[in-house]
Amino acid sequence: MLLQTGCKDETLPAVHLLDLKTFRVETPDTWIAIPGQGYDSQVGRLTNGIDVLEYDYGWAAYPLRSETSATHLRTVTTIDGHSALIVRPKKTGKGIIGLYIDNRMNLIGHDIRDEQTIIRIFQSIKFQ
Repeated sequence: MLLQTGCKDETLPAVHLLDLKTFRVETPDTWIAIPGQGYDSQVGRLTNGIDVLEYDYGWAAYPLRSETSATHLRTVTTIDGHSALIVRPKKTGKGIIGLYIDNRMNLIGHDIRDEQTIIRIFQSIKFQ
């Protein structure tokens, strides 16, 4: 038992914490944050140089209404104590994968194949 708890799982990528002022998010250590210019909200991107997630933290955040159950898997959940909606395309890597939280934030990617990493990023969000 002691050996099992002391072993490191080499299959999981190293993660780091990105502090984006109003929220923090854990990503694989190859990801960076790029702030954008928002007028009534905080906007920017998270990227690993291949995939991009765009975020909008403000009252005009897109609520993922066009991503219906006909084209996407829709999951209602809780993230950091807030009601959240996660959408994933029915065909992996073809369409929007996104998160919408409590009428104030979204985090959206397009045509991303590694959905599990993105879902872990979504679930790691902590608000300041």
